[in-house]
Amino acid sequence: MPTPVASASFARMIRAFLALLVSAVVVHAFSDDTKQPSANALIDRVITSPGSYSQMCDIPPPLSVKVPLPVYSLVLTREVHVSEDDFAELRDRRAEVVSALVQRLAALDLSKPAPPVEGMQFAEIKDGESDKLESSGVSPRYLSGLLFEIIVGLDAVETLPELLRLEEQMRSLLAAADADPNVAPPQVLVDGFLTPPQGDKKLKPRDEEFLKGRVFQRELLSVMLQLLRRQHYQPLLDSDFEKTYVKAIKERAKQEDLRDIKTPADAKAKGDDWVKFDLITKIPLGYMEKQPEVPFSREVREQIRGWAKAFTKDVPPEDWKVNDALPPQ
Repeated sequence: MPTPVASASFARMIRAFLALLVSAVVVHAFSDDTKQPSANALIDRVITSPGSYSQMCDIPPPLSVKVPLPVYSLVLTREVHVSEDDFAELRDRRAEVVSALVQRLAALDLSKPAPPVEGMQFAEIKDGESDKLESSGVSPRYLSGLLFEIIVGLDAVETLPELLRLEEQMRSLLAAADADPNVAPPQVLVDGFLTPPQGDKKLKPRDEEFLKGRVFQRELLSVMLQLLRRQHYQPLLDSDFEKTYVKAIKERAKQEDLRDIKTPADAKAKGDDWVKFDLITKIPLGYMEKQPEVPFSREVREQIRGWAKAFTKDVPPEDWKVNDALPPQ
């Protein structure tokens, strides 16, 4: 027959075991719910299920085969954008997200066909289709407007070396195909509205592929410009790019909807809290049917690439800026 001391000791062992067992069950039950997704999983989710959708009412005009360079914007118009809530989540984890972006870009090889992706899908509700996206129809593992928005919105200047590499690869692929009709142009995946020339200027399928490749080459260069401007990079602010952009937004600010708005307080007083202000000049911004652009040339390309290389070489990381203001969409 066990002694009282032995019985008490055995009881303590049972209680300790049960406490450990309960603790393990609780940890198991809550760990999967509370664990953050990886940075890559977060980027995938934001791109495939973005929180912002704006339907286009008009088809964009035909794009010139020369594809001019947009100043601080993208060539193509997109309907899906990164929401402010998603940006807040991305910014909370900026260091690991930017690291994942760099790795993602480094793994991208534009000489290979773009990965297939299902088209845009809307969530279904009882009364029919809603305007809530279930799937963006955009590949999270390829160049896209959403990926560019994330890079610029996070002020991810850490990606500049990979952006430079990808832009040069696209240029090289386009040049090789242009020089040899037996070489196929890069097979890119366009995620925005692209209207090629129409009528007697209609392009052959091969020439349409060239057009798509030029679009992404220009957008890669424009993303570099946007990143540098958000760093207040003085050589850019002193350039004709900046003059072209400021002239355009000043003219836009003279229109009736923005004419009396000079500050965020003015916008709030008018009930126009949607108005955003330029990061550098503080000029109010509004929708522009035609974004400012400059003709593309080898000299323009070399100037942008030169600035990007100089920034990464000369500006130390401790001087890099992470702005509070999100870029206009």
